[in-house]
Amino acid sequence: MTAAQASRPRPVSRREVFRRFLAEKRDPEPFYEGLVERSMHRFPFSLEGATVLDLGSGPGHFSRAMAAAGASVIAIEQDERSLPVAPDGCQAARGDAESLPVRSASFDGVFCSNMLEHTPNTEHVFAEIERILRPGGWAWVSWTNWYSPWGGHAITPLHYLGAERGLSAYRRLFGEPKGHNIPGRNLWPTSIGGVLDQVRAQAGLRLIDAVPRYYPSQRWITRVPGLREVATWNCLLLIERKEPST
Repeated sequence: MTAAQASRPRPVSRREVFRRFLAEKRDPEPFYEGLVERSMHRFPFSLEGATVLDLGSGPGHFSRAMAAAGASVIAIEQDERSLPVAPDGCQAARGDAESLPVRSASFDGVFCSNMLEHTPNTEHVFAEIERILRPGGWAWVSWTNWYSPWGGHAITPLHYLGAERGLSAYRRLFGEPKGHNIPGRNLWPTSIGGVLDQVRAQAGLRLIDAVPRYYPSQRWITRVPGLREVATWNCLLLIERKEPST
């Protein structure tokens, strides 16, 4: 842990974040505030003076936290309704994660929280991350993998029947799912094994670590095919942009 990390106030507990998660649909702000606190408390990369892209920023909870930690942040969100009101140190723009409207090699870091499962072609996202990062830059990428207990979002737990069958069964039992995180519309099955293969296929990226986001000390889970797809809940990847070969 760095001195800067050690000086940060202790974040809310995992148990408290889970309690807030259970109430997220009716009262989302406390959950996201707790999630930001825990994510930033021991953030593994330096933010002071860094130029960071918050990819799939939503309303900007993490953008604001990274700006407060000294980063210059550009928040990219495809849904105009979710674009954040940018605080000092931030800019906000609409953009597609598979074809980003930014220059190559223009960022020190990419932060991407819970966006990957909402993208149909995740391999394009990692190609863009490789393109826009400067050599030596980093990417922090997390997502809710499909076979985790919450992987089906609006149709959970019927997603275990598969995207199409699960959605069909949900409609028969409960009617049309509420919200916009619906399979085939704004949610696609995304596995840990498949995503790890995509990262490793990018010649300019190096996978530093893969851990369960909410209990990172149990990183061994992500090394066990099958088990990791169910037990991880939310997978976090730490990635480095390789230096050019000489």
